[in-house]
Amino acid sequence: MEEKKIDVQSIIGFILIGGILLWMLYNNTPDEAEVVDEVTTEENINRDQDTTPEFEENTATPASDSTALVEAQKRLGAFGYSETLSSAKGGSTTIENDLLELKISNKGGYIEEARLKNFKTFDSIPVYLIKDGNASMNMSLNTTDGRTLNTENLYFEPELTENNGNQILSMKLKVSEDEYLEYRYAMRPGEYMLDFSVRSEGLTGVLNSSATPVLDWKLKGYRHAKSISYENRYTDLIWE
Repeated sequence: MEEKKIDVQSIIGFILIGGILLWMLYNNTPDEAEVVDEVTTEENINRDQDTTPEFEENTATPASDSTALVEAQKRLGAFGYSETLSSAKGGSTTIENDLLELKISNKGGYIEEARLKNFKTFDSIPVYLIKDGNASMNMSLNTTDGRTLNTENLYFEPELTENNGNQILSMKLKVSEDEYLEYRYAMRPGEYMLDFSVRSEGLTGVLNSSATPVLDWKLKGYRHAKSISYENRYTDLIWE
């Protein structure tokens, strides 16, 4: 089967809604160097010199790129291609509406920060449901060459688009430009709910179809209420 689809709808959205309900019940509490290299050049009067600076620059770059790809493929197989892309340098992409702001990390393709825009704690601190590593999401992948890879350690390439006011963020873990595993986030205006789905394209020869991918999502909730006993009494976790 050429395309393998795994639909995981609203996993993140329902967890975020649980956090919003807490706010309806009670008040909240806060729970490079740039290095500049100096390069000095000396005039060399020896015209018999075999190597020039220009020649070194023109040959070093492709050699370096080729070596990096080979080394990445030794560790990651076909998914080594993803580490040759600019997104492998790290960073994140922001997706937001009038209520919610999310930052999606290139590494792992998951939500690394979630902020409620219209709420602050009693001492005017912004309210975050996800921040500073309290949440993680990982999919375990088994490949046809016998590897087990974890998406939390791999780099996705982001593409943010807008469709009828909805923000769509596609995070692709690539084997090539046309072959990838995709996390898709869709956010609508005026809603805390977030649609999330997973699908693969062209990975029939890469992923082991006899082994089912396992999605593991974790969240260590922050304490938002002044009273811990009050919070424990009225906190619920809901998912579908």
